[in-house]
Order: sequence, then structure tokens, then C-alpha cells
Amino acid sequence: MRIGKRTRFLALPLALSTVATAAVVGLTTAPAQAATRPGWADTTSLSVHVRGLSPGAGQRYAAVVLTNKTDSAVRTEGYVGLQLRNARGEAVPTKVVRGPGRTPQLTLKPGQSVYTLLHWTVVPADGEPTKAERNPTRLEVTPPDAHRHLTTAWTLGEVLQHGRIDVTPLAKGTGPAS
Repeated sequence: MRIGKRTRFLALPLALSTVATAAVVGLTTAPAQAATRPGWADTTSLSVHVRGLSPGAGQRYAAVVLTNKTDSAVRTEGYVGLQLRNARGEAVPTKVVRGPGRTPQLTLKPGQSVYTLLHWTVVPADGEPTKAERNPTRLEVTPPDAHRHLTTAWTLGEVLQHGRIDVTPLAKGTGPAS
């Protein structure tokens, strides 16, 4: 079947108006949906603290806890960034190794927390410097997708094996009891 010129000229405006209507409807509903979703958590909306957990033979564990300090909900997901520093503010070797696991999007109401578990060792690798040369006193924690860090005291001793710290994905809560 052959389509005449008149039919083609009528079909084109109809198709364009359908596309335009869909685009306008999509544009008007998207901002309303975005307005109801909490914003991403960053250093202005979070506080941080580190809590040591029960050690093992040469093994150390801690929970880094991020808490929503605002009056509204925030979202986060993934892994934190870490950097140890000494009393002079100099960087202490820190190598963050992400562990396996799901990284679900987490919504934190005001006062709610998320945590990541840290694992490191105090058994030195060959040729590692002594504690006096690199004793960390502060920990910088960068929330996922943030460009700035939060700082907290580090009282958990040195991190050996060239600063390797294994971390888990963020999870709701404040971590294990001990």
C-alpha cells in the first residue's frame, strides 16, 4: 500500500506532538520525584568516630561510624576513603583494600548511623619502620562520593603491612558490640 503525500504530512505532526507531550510529562514529573529523595551525605551532614573492637593475635579490628547530624534524611552507599596521619599532620602509609559485599543505598534519618568494619595487622612486614617513626594519631575519613574528609582521633596504634586496612561496605547501625 502506498502512502500519499497528504497522509505523510498529517502523520509527522501527530508523531512529533506525541513525542513532545511525553517529554513535557517526563520533565514535569522528574523534579517532583527528586524533591522527595534525600540528598547525598557529605562532610556537612555527617559526624565520625572510631571504636576499637576485640583484637586477635596480631590482628586488630575497629568500626568507623558515620552519623547523620542534620535535621533531615540523607543517603549514602559504598565504601569510605581513609588516611592515617601522625601528630605532625604527616601522612602515614595507608592502603585501603575494599572487601567483597553488596553496597546498597542507605537512607539515614536524623541521628541514624552507618558503619564500616576495619581490619589490620600489627605484625610488621620485612623492613617496615618502627612505631616511633610512624605512629598514627588521626584518621581522615572520606564519605562515599565526597570530596572532603572528616577527622577523628586514632588511638588504636600502628597499622603495619605497609598500612593495609581492609574495609567492608557501609551498613546500617554502629557495628558489632565489641
